[in-house]
Formats: sequence, structure tokens, C-alpha cells
Amino acid sequence: MVDSAATATPARQASVAPSGNRIDAGRVYRSRHVRWVARRPPEAIPAPAPRAHPRTRVIPRYTYLPLWGLRDTPHSDAVADDRRIEVADVRAALRLVGGTLAISAIVHLIRYIVLVVNRTSPIPGWLDTATAWLVVFVGLFALATFVFATVVAVRWVRALRVDAYRRHDRLDPRPLWQLILFAGVPIVNLVGLGVLLHEVAALRDDLDTVRTHRRLTKIWVGWAIVNAFAVVGIVTRLVALQSGSIQTAASALALVIVSAVVSSAFAYWLAARIDAVFTADQTPTVPARRWVAVA
Repeated sequence: MVDSAATATPARQASVAPSGNRIDAGRVYRSRHVRWVARRPPEAIPAPAPRAHPRTRVIPRYTYLPLWGLRDTPHSDAVADDRRIEVADVRAALRLVGGTLAISAIVHLIRYIVLVVNRTSPIPGWLDTATAWLVVFVGLFALATFVFATVVAVRWVRALRVDAYRRHDRLDPRPLWQLILFAGVPIVNLVGLGVLLHEVAALRDDLDTVRTHRRLTKIWVGWAIVNAFAVVGIVTRLVALQSGSIQTAASALALVIVSAVVSSAFAYWLAARIDAVFTADQTPTVPARRWVAVA
């Protein structure tokens, strides 16, 4: 007769502890206190990935309260300050600059006559000092009015662009510093101002495109002529100050007089036509009843 304990499988055999207690191996492996964990071999464990440095994110900022949706209409407060500059303010600033430049041309003409007379006969010292300081004073006043007119023009261009983009429920994509650079910096505004105004003309559906571009072209030609005379006059004046020659100083004054006269004429010419540049053409109204003479 075979002993059943001797023929039992090893997994089912009872093990004897050193202390003499019997431990069931099957019950140990099925215990809830034992957990099998699968681990990779050391050579199969990948190297740790390097930590990516957090990138600085730009915090979005809005000049108005955005309304999230299909259409983001600008808030009315965002353009309230730009509407204060009207075309009448630009016209008044242009007339102020034109009048100041005309006075400057007269003062420079008086100084030029004094220098011409001084070539053949001596002049009183007080007259020479008075005319010299008068030229400096009028020049500074003309510079101040030019800066004031430039600020008004930049704000007017900004108001035009805000209104043009608002017609299409959009915001001006150009920041304020670009408007100041393109419209306020001399020589740069010779090209930049035209770019800004042509963008406005392209957005205005109520304007005649051909007529508006023709008007802007005329203004640009006049503006280029004014800048050319101004650059030549300033360069000649600087050369005259370095040379110390009376004849060179008189020639520089003559060019400054011509430049001031041209700039004054352009300012008055533009002030009389600035209203019609971005004003929609009014179609003539057709009377509802017409009288026809019958023979």
C-alpha cells in the first residue's frame, strides 16, 4: 500500500518549519499580503529624460474687455480718445504751422538784407544782435509748432485707422509705436505716412478708390518737395555755421527763406484740401418731380 503523502506533488507538499509548525506553500502564494511585481532587467531600463526648462509665456493683455465668441467687436471706450481728434484740428494745426513759417521767412529775409548790407557798409551792433536773436527765437517757435502739428497729425491718423478697421469689426493691427514711427519721425514719414493712409483708403468702402489715391499722390508729391527743400536748407545752414563766411551764411539764409516759403504754402494748400481726402463723395440728389416744357 502506497503512502499518499509520499506521492503528493511538490507544490502541494506540506513544508515543515524549523520550529516544527507545518506551512502550506499554496496558501502562502495566494495570500493577500503577497504581491507579485514585474520589473525590467537593469540593462533594459531607459535613461531618465532631461527636464525641460519652463518657457516664459507672454501674458495676454487687452485694451478693452474681450467678448469671446465668433465676433470680437472692439469696446467703444477703446476708440473714445481717438475720436476727439477731428479733421478741423488738423486743419487748424496746419494753418498755425503755415503762419509761423511765413513769419519765419520774413524774419530770415530781414536778416538776409542785414547781411547783404553789411558786405558794403558797417551796420550797428544792436541791429546785428537783434536780428540774430530774432532768427533764433522765430526758429524755435516754428520748431515747437511743427512738433505740435506732428502730434496732432499722428493722433488724426490713428483715429482714421481705428474708424476704418472698426467698420469691418476689426482692430488696428499696427501698434502705437509703429504709428508714431511712420507718421511722426521726419524723413521716415515720407514713406511711412503714405503707407498708413493708403491702408485706410483700402478699407474705406464708401470712398472712390481712384480719386482717393490721386489725392494722396498729390499730397505725397508736395510733401516730398517740402522735405527736399528742408533738408537742403538745414544742410546748407550747418555748413555755413562751420565755415564762418558771411557769403555762405547769406546763401544759407536764402535757402532757408525759400524752404520756409515752400513749407508755408504747402501747409495752407493742404489745410484747404484735407477735408476732401477721406470724405465720401456726395451723390447729387435727383428731384422727385421734373417739369418739362411742352411746346
